[in-house]
Amino acid sequence: MKSHSNKSYYRIAVILSLLCLVASGVSIRAEETIPDVHNNVNETAPVWRDHTDGIPVTRWMDAEGRKPISYAEWKAQTGDARPFASQLVAVQTPAKNTRGEGLFCILVNSDLYGNIEAALDQYMIDVAADGFTVSIHTISGGTPSDLRLFLQGKYGEGMVGAVLVGDLPIPWYEANCWDPVEHEEFPCDFYYMDLDGIWEDIDADEKYDEHYGNVTPEVWIGRLTASPMTYDGADEVSLLQNYFVKNHLYRTGQMILNDRGLAFVDDDWEPWAGSWGGNLGQSCSAVTTISDPNTTTAPNYVAQLPLNYESILVCAHSSPNTHWFKIPAGTWTTIDYDGIVDIDPVAVFYNLFACSNARYVESNYMSGWYIFCQSYGLASIGSTKTGSMLEFGGFYGPFGNGKTIGESFADWFTSIGNDGYEIGELCWHYGMTLCGDPTLKRITVSMPSIITETTPDGFFGDDYLETLEAVDGTPPYSWLLIDGILPKNLNLDADNGIISGNANEVGTYEFTVEVTDLAAVPHSDTAIFQIQINYLCGDANNDQAINVADAVFLINHIFKAGPYPDLDEAADANCDGATNVADCVFLINFVFSGGPEPCCR
Repeated sequence: MKSHSNKSYYRIAVILSLLCLVASGVSIRAEETIPDVHNNVNETAPVWRDHTDGIPVTRWMDAEGRKPISYAEWKAQTGDARPFASQLVAVQTPAKNTRGEGLFCILVNSDLYGNIEAALDQYMIDVAADGFTVSIHTISGGTPSDLRLFLQGKYGEGMVGAVLVGDLPIPWYEANCWDPVEHEEFPCDFYYMDLDGIWEDIDADEKYDEHYGNVTPEVWIGRLTASPMTYDGADEVSLLQNYFVKNHLYRTGQMILNDRGLAFVDDDWEPWAGSWGGNLGQSCSAVTTISDPNTTTAPNYVAQLPLNYESILVCAHSSPNTHWFKIPAGTWTTIDYDGIVDIDPVAVFYNLFACSNARYVESNYMSGWYIFCQSYGLASIGSTKTGSMLEFGGFYGPFGNGKTIGESFADWFTSIGNDGYEIGELCWHYGMTLCGDPTLKRITVSMPSIITETTPDGFFGDDYLETLEAVDGTPPYSWLLIDGILPKNLNLDADNGIISGNANEVGTYEFTVEVTDLAAVPHSDTAIFQIQINYLCGDANNDQAINVADAVFLINHIFKAGPYPDLDEAADANCDGATNVADCVFLINFVFSGGPEPCCR
């Protein structure tokens, strides 16, 4: 008999993560009600809502009272750009027998290139294996319009997408949004995706403020900006090198996570949690949606992060450095970027419905840390301003149907702006940014599954041999008895799943077996089995047969003080509750005269 049960993954990792975070007193905290310091909105003030469907807008919240860095402040830090220059340094043609996917350009800061050249070469080979023609270009200096002109030229040569590696020109946009009105200025990589629309800076302050014409994207863009990541001594080169190692592991099937998603939706968006979780489910087989206001807390979010979800959608008021989770009593719990780094979440793709989480001009921005963590994390979609993604199905549908995350992101932008972008859509979405490799697709592998349905019963004193079998996953497998007991004197071989031995105790035994594969992140399946060890009625000498030898054995035992039967129950052939000469007669009658079969007491 067999029944399957779900395994609770990484229980120990969860407990350790929580203990470490609580002990630190830094990354998770409960706060008294704090006003929205950026927008001067507190718990009793009007809530910003979308212009059409009333969805509350993500708000900037910062315990230290920090505000978003302005364009003027950023420009003072970075200074004027050098003249623009580009150089083609490598080209890789698509692998044979792959469909031509178009030209993909890797644009890398020229000062950074020499330090990560080997990592980029491997990345180029990996992307070409998916059917792209790949070119690497070093870029130095220049303005956003210079870089956009370069991208327009590559688009004319068949470019479908690009990734910006390192510090490259950053386009800024400004707009008056929401009710009450708030002026916002923010990095806008959408500028590099829509290559034939008109972008204007009406007030000549180096921030675009008008966008019209053909406003939907032609290409998809990803960004790998690691220079702002300084926590715990991090450096740009090491983070990028490690990122491309993880990327290679994922592409080659060595870092495949569970085909499931997490939608963690805080209080203000609880009414939409079911719909958004359903959208997430378009790209994975199962979704856990957590939206009860009493459970959407920072500690509960932290507890989910090690549990092996391929995709995570988190909806929370935030700043570039912190998620804020509301508690019905009017307080908040928070998780900071350093907590994310220390947890090292087990997930690949993130959708951050979280104010300014992808604001990559800010130090230690969270969208960056989600992808630059040590072991996992490859792509995060978030906003450089208030607002975030809506109409999630426009993204998760294509992504679940096999498109790259970059294509899916561009498809979503197109689905929103087919009839132009209204002011509400502009304010919600123009800060949307894809951090990570835009050529990534979901890679799924079948999970290991125990296919043995039942285990046979055995007999006392008889040799037992049964091989448990599993399929899928990444063989070879390892086998482990995780609950119950095997019949006495039987053992489970961990390498081959063989249950063997010579059973020497009758009874019924139920036990649970776990099989684990050899993936980089192992996957497991469990099954419950039952084995009954019986005795053979009338088998007095325990040779697994009933014949005249059993009668002789009993005669020798009764009349000549011969050895005792191993089991009195088996020797009691006539079932009268005693082992005596009557059993000898009963057996002789059965063997030689066709008498009744031995019974069992």
